[in-house]
Amino acid sequence: MSLNIAIIKQLTDNYSYIVYSKNSKKAIVFDPAVPEPIFDYLNINQLSLEGILATHHHSDHTQGILEIKNKLNIKVYTPNKNIDGTTHLLKENQIIKFSFVNFKIIATPGHTLDHVVFFSNEEKLLFSGDTLFQYGCGRIFEGTYEQMLMSLNKLKSLPSNTKVYCGHEYTYKNLEFIFNEIVTLPDKNKILLDYTNIMNKLGTSMPFELGQQKNHNPFLNCDNIQYQKKIIDFPKNKGKISSSASELEFFTYIREKRNKY
Repeated sequence: MSLNIAIIKQLTDNYSYIVYSKNSKKAIVFDPAVPEPIFDYLNINQLSLEGILATHHHSDHTQGILEIKNKLNIKVYTPNKNIDGTTHLLKENQIIKFSFVNFKIIATPGHTLDHVVFFSNEEKLLFSGDTLFQYGCGRIFEGTYEQMLMSLNKLKSLPSNTKVYCGHEYTYKNLEFIFNEIVTLPDKNKILLDYTNIMNKLGTSMPFELGQQKNHNPFLNCDNIQYQKKIIDFPKNKGKISSSASELEFFTYIREKRNKY
């Protein structure tokens, strides 16, 4: 891959990402909340910013946009015209082309009604905002459970070797929830060890591989009969979810449990 991806920590547990070409020094930034560390990274690495991209309207993903836009006079791509600084409105299946990388827009309503994600098939990269997390998914604030499930199923259809960069560092809490409340996975110890090792080494669990999540993320397995059985048989779920439950009913059950955890 000819790209570099800088993980820029924001606020308490948010991530913004700077994607740039090693050769041209052109860059784009996703979901900026705090401008200063973004300006610092751009300056230190002598990068020229071509655009800002936002996944949804929540302020912890957008509040840095206007300051960056005004200072650098650049294009801002968002799914909501009410996001301050928006110059280009994004739509489903649109291709956004930059000098060094292209992204397809995938609409993923659920967390918010305007939520989109950015997928590069050439680079096998997905910037998933608050739709898909490692071992989790976003809370449903504006959409419906059905919308969120459909959005996740869209992402599940993407290539398994896709590297995913999401909006928050929720991985440990998601793992804790799964192992305490949902299911016993045969490689639980390896998953926890891998998480600990990468956090000790990098201070972040980003990125993660989509294929691994297809195997282990409960929100991506609500149609998997074998996974369903593991959920049904888990002691804390006994008698609370039926083997005849639909994919949507499994998803709703798990998401509502996660809401209370």
